[in-house]
Amino acid sequence: MPRPIIIDTDPGIDDALAIMLAAASPEVKILGIVAVAGNVGLEHTAANAASLADLLRLTCPVGRGASGPLWRRDTSSATEVHGTNGLGGYQLPTSTRPLEAGIPLCARLIETSPEPVTVVAIGPLTNIALLINQHPETARKVERFVIMGGGTLDVLGNTTPAAEFNIYYDPDAAACLFNFGVPITMVGLNATHQALVGSAHLPRLLASGGPVAKMVAHLIASYHENHQPSDESAQHDSLALAAVVDPSILTTSHLHVDVENIGRLTAGMTVVDHLGRTGKPNCDVAIDVNVTQFRELLDSRLSQLDISLTGQGG
Repeated sequence: MPRPIIIDTDPGIDDALAIMLAAASPEVKILGIVAVAGNVGLEHTAANAASLADLLRLTCPVGRGASGPLWRRDTSSATEVHGTNGLGGYQLPTSTRPLEAGIPLCARLIETSPEPVTVVAIGPLTNIALLINQHPETARKVERFVIMGGGTLDVLGNTTPAAEFNIYYDPDAAACLFNFGVPITMVGLNATHQALVGSAHLPRLLASGGPVAKMVAHLIASYHENHQPSDESAQHDSLALAAVVDPSILTTSHLHVDVENIGRLTAGMTVVDHLGRTGKPNCDVAIDVNVTQFRELLDSRLSQLDISLTGQGG
């Protein structure tokens, strides 16, 4: 039976691939997509979420969540990475589907699902904190929160030396989740920096020539043009989604994690206790990645999705 999921997202180049992977994977059923501000402003992330749902022919509702952090007003979006529209300049047709209020939508989907829901949070955690604050009993019914955020070991930050973007953008929201006492899997930079994917790893997809292939080729090229000499990039968000589709892709350790939300130099840092001295373990922390398995999953699933969308699958 497919695992019901809600995707909380700020599309976002790598968010787009994650949503595509979810749409292509029979192991999961997308109950809804809720947008949050992060990589770009909410006016773009919500529009991108709706347009991606249209492209992928998803029938699930799309919600419009938080337009900024809970309290902080000194963080900014990542347009230098994702472009002004969040998709590296790739233009999807404007969606006409209605956008629901994101937090009530998330709560309703959790309450009405006959099976426990997994929330895959691949943007800043503002929506998740609002769900916890406004609907605490509903939030406790979530089977697991799988988040892309933070880092440990040798890779802590990409926005500051100590902090990864999603956590740094709203550290108060992240601290709220980690202190709430629910099952969490954290897929941080130390794992996602292993999950490098470029055009050479997606031969079947890029040969399929359909709408997914065209968009992914543009997103890869956009990232390559602006950021690094090869077209390989860390697939942060799709790795978090892959961890739900096929948990064997990750090796995790059950550890205590908290978030520094007031430090002058360390705000947004995920403090991972490898020594077992600060508290009871509250999080499954991704440590290692089967990169070959992950690349194969992306290529096989997205190429199949592209074929189905173009009607070539018979």
